[in-house]
Amino acid sequence: MSSRLEFRSGSGEGSTQDVQFTEWLAGLKTSGSNLLVTGDVPKETSAAFSRTLFGQGRRTRVLALTNPTALGADSHLPVEPNSPDTRVIDRRTEYRATKSDEKTDSVQNVSRETLRSELISVISQYDDQNDGFSPAELRLGIDSVEVLSGGDDIVSLSQFLRGLTAIVRGVHGMAHYHLRVADDDPLVEELSPLFDARIELRKRPGLAEQRWHVPDLGETTHWVELS
Repeated sequence: MSSRLEFRSGSGEGSTQDVQFTEWLAGLKTSGSNLLVTGDVPKETSAAFSRTLFGQGRRTRVLALTNPTALGADSHLPVEPNSPDTRVIDRRTEYRATKSDEKTDSVQNVSRETLRSELISVISQYDDQNDGFSPAELRLGIDSVEVLSGGDDIVSLSQFLRGLTAIVRGVHGMAHYHLRVADDDPLVEELSPLFDARIELRKRPGLAEQRWHVPDLGETTHWVELS
């Protein structure tokens, strides 16, 4: 297994594809990015990978917890959840309450709009407080896109995600959205065009791995162990 991210079609370190990938990653950090994280993996694997994507050092971190089975914020974040530059929006209790409601789809649609409003408000507050964001300073994570899908309401979900990804790009932030289903699930195919890239996770005995699918470059990386 490769020890670092390289394209499967590349010819090793320093190859044209490898250089392109490095430049592409640098571009994401400058212009802003939205990454879809897929894979039918344990919640512990998803949370650990979120810690990596939220980054180290001075960042403004916003975490939205929507899945009632998700681990707590401290498992997703590399800093204390109550840190000054960190905000956690926890909608897990609300989702549990809607599960017994006969109008689950309509309730989830309202929850999606409420979540959107909360996220916009928090991002705006930090934007004003910091007098703007430096590139890649804002890190946003949503723990479960599938919970927000509202059953078969793909159109509304796509609109929600399209608006949120535009906001993240507008402040040159970096966001990741967990969709914990198999990478060949139809929902992945439906939503992938909304994102800059897709990171597929898998869990094997004693080993968790990732690989990137990059439509802009028409490439997929080798599997690499999660760090």
